[in-house]
Amino acid sequence: MKLNPFCMCCAINKQEKKIRDFDDADRKTEYMKKVMELMANAGEDDCAPSISIDLKKMFSDFWEQPMEDYSSIKKEFNQLMLDLEPSLEETIRNSDDPLKTALLYARIGNYIDFAALANVDSATVLSLLNEENKDPLDENEYRRFREELASASRLVYLTDNCGEVVLDKLVVKLLKEFYPELAITVIVRGFPAINDATMEDAEEIGLTEITRVIGNGNDVGGTWLPHISEEARKLLETADLIIAKGQGNYETLHECGLNIYYLFLCKCEWFQRQFHAHPLEGMFINERRI
Repeated sequence: MKLNPFCMCCAINKQEKKIRDFDDADRKTEYMKKVMELMANAGEDDCAPSISIDLKKMFSDFWEQPMEDYSSIKKEFNQLMLDLEPSLEETIRNSDDPLKTALLYARIGNYIDFAALANVDSATVLSLLNEENKDPLDENEYRRFREELASASRLVYLTDNCGEVVLDKLVVKLLKEFYPELAITVIVRGFPAINDATMEDAEEIGLTEITRVIGNGNDVGGTWLPHISEEARKLLETADLIIAKGQGNYETLHECGLNIYYLFLCKCEWFQRQFHAHPLEGMFINERRI
């Protein structure tokens, strides 16, 4: 998805908000000029997640502050979801359609996003998971998804956040049971990106014990095709089916034309406007039918 005016303004406003309480007005003006210069020089292949990483690095260098460390937050939410995993798996397996239910829970886990939301807390995660009236999956897309799974040979699963990745593991586990001939590869971020899942998280929550997992070779909060590893790109280009979690994967992949099923919550205003959705409404949409 190309960088758009709405997301550009949002990024600029976020930078101003970060420095609003700083004292030196001249220094703040100088910084905001650099922010706008970065925006003005954005490349054709840039997108909101790639610009976000550039801004974080620029903020750290300009203000001589270390990059934010989310390692303790990631461990906290990984453990929260690991503690819930047995009971959630039991609920999923006892449902009328375990795969559909697993996808619903995996989508709810997309709430754990410190890049898109100002406040993320465990109480809200638990409330969303326990909510009876979850937004259903689009029935037509789910039907086509199951039809395509039946004939697919290779599936790639693109993860998003820590904690959420435990719920992704339950989806992968069911896919492997229901489609034993399906070759599944999970792709996580190649390097730390906010609270996104990396190989360290995949190992910590046991995902690497049930399927092949690789990093994408990049630190952008999504799957930025021009800059991921050749291995990751080839896997995506040759996959029959791709499941992509989160807004960042949509922002980096939309318009690529691959057979992607996006699974995410609408957490920011642009997504809510784009899909006529209420805050945190769930989406299950296909790249080729948007």
